[in-house]
Formats: sequence, C-alpha cells, structure tokens
Amino acid sequence: MVPPTVPGNPDKAVPFAAMKTLLVLEDDPSVMMILRLMLEQYTLIEASTAEQALRLFTDHGRKIHLLVADVTLPTSSGIHVALLLRSEVPDLPVILTSGYPVSAWNDRDSADLERLGSNPVAILQKPFQSQVLLKAVREFTGTGLSESARTA
Repeated sequence: MVPPTVPGNPDKAVPFAAMKTLLVLEDDPSVMMILRLMLEQYTLIEASTAEQALRLFTDHGRKIHLLVADVTLPTSSGIHVALLLRSEVPDLPVILTSGYPVSAWNDRDSADLERLGSNPVAILQKPFQSQVLLKAVREFTGTGLSESARTA
C-alpha cells in the first residue's frame, strides 16, 4: 500500500495521525483552542454544542475515529452525545473531559456513563497535560505505533 502524500508535494507522506478524524466537542472557546493545539497532527471536526456535534457527525458520513467531549455542556452532556453516536457506531472510542471528578457528576451523567460502558472510554479531569490526552488518543486511534511498525 502506498501511503497518501501531501498535496503539491508528492515526496512527503501524510502523517498517519492526520488520516484519523476526531470530533471534538467543547463549549469553552479557550479550551477548544488548547485542544486544537494539542491535537494539531489529527484531522479535527470542532463542535461547541451537542446539536452541532450530532449534525457534524452526520455531515461527515459518520466517519469519526474518536470523540473527545466535555462532559458538562450548557444544554446537554458529552456523555449523552457519546451514547447517541455509539448507537450508530458501537465501537467508537470516547474521551470524556471534565473539570469535576466523576464523584461530583450529577445523577444523569453518572447513569449515562454506566450505560456508555468502559470500553473504549477514557475520562480526563481538567486541567490535564497534553501528554495525557495524546497518550489516550494514540491508544484509541492506533497512532501510537512507530512508523517502521506500521509499514512492516
């Protein structure tokens, strides 16, 4: 298999991570900016509301490799969005982010988390370091392998 190349530069291969599409749901613009920087090697679809995330998921033909979602949203929950997306893509990996520990989540979010299950789900409490997020993303998308291991 010939790896894809960068448009206009056929000698430069597209990084493997760039071939993975992440749907990032975050309502705080400053946090979204940080996530964008942390995940710059991936193709990102950004949403600031649950409704927008669901629409973008559909608009992109349900071709999402990972959902990164804030738990607490103004009118919904990232967990609720994850449940809806998983109803169409059952094995969709999910990374939930929250400024609160799981023990402080409301009853609905706790119940939805139980319905979501644990595989593959990661919960990151804000603030988290970029290495922690990238480790989870790489694990869930299979982009943590070295270049030689992928092409062997």
